[in-house]
Amino acid sequence: MASLLHVDSSATFMADEVASICPLLTPSPPTNALVNPLPVSEESNFILPVDLATKLQRVEDHNAEGADSASSNSSTLAEPACTQLLSGHKQYLHKNEETVTEETGGKTQNLQMTFRNPPENYFFMKWNWPVIRKVSAWMFLAGIMAMIAVVIAMVWKLPKTCNPPTEWYQGKLMYEIFPASFSDSDDDGIGDLKGVALRVDYLSSLGVQAVRLNSIFASLQYPENYNNVTTLTEIAPQIGKLADLTLLVNSLHNENIRLVLDVPIWPLIKRLKRRDFTNGSSFNEENFENDPIEDALTFWANLGVDGFYLKGLELLTNDESFSANLRSWKRVLGWNKILIVNHAVIDRTHPKCIPTVLNNIDLVDVRLEMTGGVEKISEQLESVLNSTLFAKAGNPWVHWSLGNDATARLTNKLPYTNATLGATLLQLMLPGTPSIFYGDEIGLQQISDPHEDRKGLEHLHQLSAMAWEAPNRPFTRKGILPWMHSHPMPINFAQLEIISKMVSLRVTSPSIYVNAINKDGLNKANAEIKYKENDLLVIQRWFPRRKSYVVVSNLGFVHISADLSTLLYGGQVVVGPTASSKIETLSFKEISLWPGESVVVLLD
Repeated sequence: MASLLHVDSSATFMADEVASICPLLTPSPPTNALVNPLPVSEESNFILPVDLATKLQRVEDHNAEGADSASSNSSTLAEPACTQLLSGHKQYLHKNEETVTEETGGKTQNLQMTFRNPPENYFFMKWNWPVIRKVSAWMFLAGIMAMIAVVIAMVWKLPKTCNPPTEWYQGKLMYEIFPASFSDSDDDGIGDLKGVALRVDYLSSLGVQAVRLNSIFASLQYPENYNNVTTLTEIAPQIGKLADLTLLVNSLHNENIRLVLDVPIWPLIKRLKRRDFTNGSSFNEENFENDPIEDALTFWANLGVDGFYLKGLELLTNDESFSANLRSWKRVLGWNKILIVNHAVIDRTHPKCIPTVLNNIDLVDVRLEMTGGVEKISEQLESVLNSTLFAKAGNPWVHWSLGNDATARLTNKLPYTNATLGATLLQLMLPGTPSIFYGDEIGLQQISDPHEDRKGLEHLHQLSAMAWEAPNRPFTRKGILPWMHSHPMPINFAQLEIISKMVSLRVTSPSIYVNAINKDGLNKANAEIKYKENDLLVIQRWFPRRKSYVVVSNLGFVHISADLSTLLYGGQVVVGPTASSKIETLSFKEISLWPGESVVVLLD
């Protein structure tokens, strides 16, 4: 009888899965069994029932330790024969390991059986899991809320608009003042620097970003001959002292308004020259121990002045040291303070020196001539918009003006109702930096003084005393300029509100304030004349991904009605044409304007 401990060599090749399912069956022979059959065992693999029962009884007796064990064996015997056979065979195989060692004289080694610890014995099972779950949930929710708060804070801090940035002098409104005629603080009949400081609130409400003062320097007779200066570092005593200028600078800077001074360099050079500069001699160290222009610019810049208008520079363009001096002046000022020149400087400068001018000048003054009809105005606008100034993004911006201390008053040049308002709205729609001459915003008229004793003061008639709306005090308690008399003139204070509204629109709308658009390496002014017939002028301003604006102006002397629906469909009136105008939808099918009126429309 073969021992049950004998294991067929073929069993070692049996897969675990097959062995676990069929413990008493041998695996199928390999596919080459017919070629190389397995050796047949000489001993029989059958077990007699009597021997099997004896061996099973021996195992049961060995495991019996109590009633429970006996009961268990009884239940096992009560099972079906096939079940008992399988179960008993397994137990016998395990127990037989000890038997074999005893029979062969070897040492007996009990089987080591490993049991997993019950779950309640693990250390983490004693933790307070309900509290842990609650804390984890609250921590998770707190993390989510913290992330939401961070996102909200980041969104809140994002800029409300993505308008292109500009410098303080680019696209902002400048306001030109003749100090002796603007505001009198001591009632001596002549305006002064303290008086200008008293009107900072007015300037701020109008939307002014920079104040430009006409000549404030000492002269042989101020203000009658204010251009005939004797020095560029002393203030005319009639309008104040250095302390008054410091007060004005601080007052303006507190309202985020900059200060620019007109510097009449040509009259001074003409007075101090040792040679005839028009014949090619140089304005440099050979003629002066120090450059008086550079000394003056440095002196006022150290007092807080933010920029300078170099008046008369166009008369020095033929000087051999013109480019060197211009670079030197800009170098001592730095890039945070600006230089302004008249457009005649570019017209008269040699082409080889043009890059020097463009690289060292920040604003180029262009006076827009409002008389002469729509054709003349359109020609001037197109000439400037297509000029060198708009060829590169880094070139100087245009400084648009309608009048200054040397020209007739805008009201007197355009003698019809709302003329100054319409012209100013047109000016504020142009690309660049607009400048308003004091009083033009209220239609201030120039002086009419026919007295024979003051015939030599006609060049000052445009320098009228500024009018102030009640309850503000008048220009001076004397009511008139002691150096020039005049009769009261009608003033239109209602224009202030609409001009201030237009200035605010300009500041927030890149379609209006941006100087040009750079696309595919090409720089082009974002302004186009859409229509220019029958004294009606239509200019469109645009910016990528923003709504466009147009200004429609009647530059004639009669009422005009026109159909512009072939060019434009419709839009919303945002400013103009009168102070009493309301925001409403406008159709270009029939547009109607009175002489001098302008209307600004946001296109659909």
